[in-house]
Amino acid sequence: MKTGIQVSSLKPLLTDAAGVDAVFEKIAQLGVTTVQHQWIDRGVSPETVAALTEKWGLRSVSVQDFFTAVRDDWGYYTELNRLTGGTWLCVSRIQAEYRTPEGLERYALELTKMQQKLEKLGQRLCFHPVRDDVPLIYWLTERLPWLELCLDLYHLARAGEDMAAWLRRYAGRVCMVHFKDSRILPTGEQLVPAGRGDIDWTGVVRACVETKVPYGFVEQERWDRDPWDCLGEALDWLHREMEEAV
Repeated sequence: MKTGIQVSSLKPLLTDAAGVDAVFEKIAQLGVTTVQHQWIDRGVSPETVAALTEKWGLRSVSVQDFFTAVRDDWGYYTELNRLTGGTWLCVSRIQAEYRTPEGLERYALELTKMQQKLEKLGQRLCFHPVRDDVPLIYWLTERLPWLELCLDLYHLARAGEDMAAWLRRYAGRVCMVHFKDSRILPTGEQLVPAGRGDIDWTGVVRACVETKVPYGFVEQERWDRDPWDCLGEALDWLHREMEEAV
């Protein structure tokens, strides 16, 4: 499994070209070469993002955003994915308007149309379920047997699901995973580096390795200290887990 960083983790720093340049430089300094692009300010053109991705020796395998964002600005996302060399255009969340039997059928049809258009562009579609989507994923994946998954393991864990069991159930359909963690405190939930929170990761990285998940990205969109320390810790944890899983 190739490891990397989900760029959405640095959203507050990705507000202009200079910020993107600085973030990509820091990612490269961590020894990371593989990323998934998300939440770079739209004022930074796809051409600029692509140039900076190349400048710092990075490779983006995917661009991700909410389903409705991709649906409503198709040209932007497909062009960003094309220029940055991405294989998968990743959409997330089943919005409230689709959470009925009839709505799910419409959602499945729209995903199918997206996939057909992407095939003509040499790209592929994958779906990123969030916590509230989990009960609907069994139906959606049966309805669309071609659909690949970007599994955010944090969302599965917080939905009460067995992460390793999901990885094995969908072996061969999981194109990437996100490693994110948190602590549940009296004041609320606090995101922390992967491996440092309340989530039980026993056997999960081993399941990723055994089912040959191609890519694993660490992710942390909120931090209580330096974000680079957080991401570095998460990567160190993930690499140790992978060494033990071999």
